[in-house]
Formats: sequence, C-alpha cells, structure tokens
Amino acid sequence: MAEEKAPVGPGAEAPPPQTDVDKLHSLWREYGQPILIGLGLAAAFLLGFGAYRTYRQNSVLKAGQLLARAGTIEQLQQVVSQYPSTPSAPLAVLTMAARQYDAGQFEMAQYTYTQFEQKYPKHPMKTAAELGRAQCLEAAGNLDQAQQAFEAFVASRPDDYLVPLAQLGKARVLAQADRLEDARTAYEDFIAANPESGWIPMAENALEQVNRLIRAPRSGAAPTAPMVAVPNAPAVTIPEAPAPAPVPSATAPSR
Repeated sequence: MAEEKAPVGPGAEAPPPQTDVDKLHSLWREYGQPILIGLGLAAAFLLGFGAYRTYRQNSVLKAGQLLARAGTIEQLQQVVSQYPSTPSAPLAVLTMAARQYDAGQFEMAQYTYTQFEQKYPKHPMKTAAELGRAQCLEAAGNLDQAQQAFEAFVASRPDDYLVPLAQLGKARVLAQADRLEDARTAYEDFIAANPESGWIPMAENALEQVNRLIRAPRSGAAPTAPMVAVPNAPAVTIPEAPAPAPVPSATAPSR
C-alpha cells in the first residue's frame, strides 16, 4: 500500500523567487495596459483635433466662397445658417442689414443690426452695426431717437473711426427737424475740429445748404429740409478671398 503524501501546510516551502521575466510580466500587467490606453486616447485626441482643424478650415473656405457669391438676402441668410461659427457669418449679417437699408426696409434693417449687436457683442465691427441702427432710425423719420443714437455713439466711443459719420448724422437730423441754427453750429463745429477729414467737402456742402435755408424768406408753409446726403448704413466689402476681413465702406451715397 503506497504511502499517502502529507498535505502542504503552513510550513511548506515558499514558491521560487520571480525571475526578471516574471517581474516584467507583472509590471506590464500593472502599468502596461493603462499606458496603452493613455497613448490611445492621446492619439485619438490628436487625430480628432487634426480632423476638426481640417473641417474648420474647409468650413471657413466654403463660407467665404458662399459669402462672395451671395447676391440676395436669402443667400446671405444661408451663410449664417450653414456656417454660423465662421468669420463669414457676422459679415453676412452686416451685409444683409445694409441690403435691407438700401431697399428701404429700414425697420427690418434696424432689427438685423440689433441682432448683430446681441449675437456678436465683441466683434470689431459692432460699432458699424450701432451706427447703422442710428441711420435706420433717421431714414424711418424717427429724428429724435436718431439724434439721441448719434449723440450716444459719439459720447461712448469718441475715438472710433466712425465718429465723423455719427457727428454728420446728428447735424443732418437737426436740419431735417428744421433746427437750422443748431444744424449750422453742428456743421461748423465739425469743420473746425476736423480740418483734414475726408468728410469736409460733404460737411461744407451741407453747411452751405443750411445757410441758404436760413437766409431764405419764411412763408407759412413748412420749410424744406436741406437735401443733405444720407450715407448708406455701414456695410462690408466682400473680398474674393476665402476668409474675408471686415472692411467698412467709406462711401456715402444719398438714399
């Protein structure tokens, strides 16, 4: 009868020590998988970022091309709807408002300018929207509100490049409201303060018309406001480049 083997008890011999290979396997099990997962996540992030950057560049390019081809308000709205996060979107909104203004849709243009101010409060062309809104008030015949808007514009940003247009807008509104002496003072102050301004010819022409009305004999009929050019609402020039830059128009055609 064979002898029975005694069971391994607490005092049994310890297992052999781990070899270097065993230690490497243990380290791999403990740290290798997390490292692989981390590297995989990093690679996925880099690939995703690269894909996003490519997508972003393509979107900017397509939006710029669509804006350059936009000939109607509906097409401009398409730029805003399809590419809202591209630089072309705010330019499309400004251009849309200017088109509405030129079409005589002053209330709609004013609304569009207001939407621009609310949606893009830090955009470098926000002041163009503010001035455009004031010009819409003027064109719609809301002279008191327009005067207040022009004055507020000048007071809040005296160094802005559009201040001359706001100052001329105030003088123009005063003339239309038959406040001819105030209008003359406004034009004279502008000419004296801005002798090198490119707007001096317009101001001098308007001042001449105001002086002519002041000298004209008064009749019982309401006086005719001077035919002073009202500039287009500040618009943007749409370049052919894929990423258009905001460049306000410096022209001032009559409405």
